[in-house]
Amino acid sequence: SNLNSDEPIEIFADEGIEWHKNKNKYVAIGNAKAISGSLSLKSDRIEAFYKDKENDGMNIKEVRAKKNVVVEDNKMKIVGGDYAEYKTQKDYFLIQGKKIILTSESNILKSREKLEFWRSKNIAIATGKAEAKKNSDNKEDRFTVLADKLVWYLKETEKKTTVKKMLGFKNVSIKTNNEVAFSDKAIYNNETEICKLFGNVR
Repeated sequence: SNLNSDEPIEIFADEGIEWHKNKNKYVAIGNAKAISGSLSLKSDRIEAFYKDKENDGMNIKEVRAKKNVVVEDNKMKIVGGDYAEYKTQKDYFLIQGKKIILTSESNILKSREKLEFWRSKNIAIATGKAEAKKNSDNKEDRFTVLADKLVWYLKETEKKTTVKKMLGFKNVSIKTNNEVAFSDKAIYNNETEICKLFGNVR
């Protein structure tokens, strides 16, 4: 469910919510939460910016979160953000931090700089010493991919989010059971389990 659809954004906080009328924003402090449908954004401090609508009050267009940012949606969770921005029209998150971790079922995506997430398009991009991991009880199925930039294409089914395809750019290394491959670019298809490597493969 996109936030620009019928799901309103509700905001909660332990220490209260300030309304800055002249700046068209709300500030929620202390265990702050913004919730819309299945999506929740939590952090120490949340600022929500709105546009006045003539007929029905207001329309939140951007949410900014500071410190201890956690985003959750349909079994997908992002932790470790120091700062996050959520643009409601685009259904887009930008999360910054030194230890960002996105977990979706047995798949993990890490970044030491920033993570972008287009929610309605189901695309996540980790930039800055990015790492993707697949955990499995079966050793054969486990792998780790390191790259300067990793792009995930996610697939959403009934209350579950899985990784469909993954792209790695620059300084890519892929570790599987006992092997390591290096390349400039890699494409991994989770459904066919085929990995293609491009440029300077070694």
